[in-house]
Amino acid sequence: MVEIEVRELARGQLRQAAGVLGRGMRDNPINRAAFAADSGRRERALTRFFRPAVHGLAGRGTVGGALREGRVVGVCGMAPPGRCHTTPGEKARILPTVVLGTPPGTTGRVVRWSTAWAQRDLAEPHWHLGPVAVDAGLQGLGIGTMMLTDFCARVDDRGAAAYLETDKPENVRFYERFGFSVIDEAEVLGVPNWFMRRPRM
Repeated sequence: MVEIEVRELARGQLRQAAGVLGRGMRDNPINRAAFAADSGRRERALTRFFRPAVHGLAGRGTVGGALREGRVVGVCGMAPPGRCHTTPGEKARILPTVVLGTPPGTTGRVVRWSTAWAQRDLAEPHWHLGPVAVDAGLQGLGIGTMMLTDFCARVDDRGAAAYLETDKPENVRFYERFGFSVIDEAEVLGVPNWFMRRPRM
């Protein structure tokens, strides 16, 4: 196992974080459905999308990360109770990244996706987990486990519930290892999605 440090990312590391998310989530089913481009264009579009998104999340919550030799190799976003949703200002900064340089129909698909997820957000106070990704080529080395262990410790220290959305069945099994359970399922853009809650511990 490579030596990894898990901690909150500094503002100057958020651009790296966007790149990790773009590469690490490029082939997720929901991203393939929403951005509907070849893998290279989809990776670039996602990286552009995540640049303002992670800066917005850092303002509302925490962008945790995994670092190897000072380089960001994993990202773990976490929003505290009451701060899950993007603000109007964040949406205004994110929208051009969806409109420009993407295939026709992308904006509508991203809006339908984000609306479907927002409608299922937990009503109870909770920490919202996501986005979470490990850089392409480094997945399966335990980096995600280290980030989730850190997240769960933070949430448990606060005695809070947690919530997430995922579009990959293997992720469901992964998150179940940390105490999450599926509370809802739905097709979004024709892709199965799972909505998971972790109770207060």
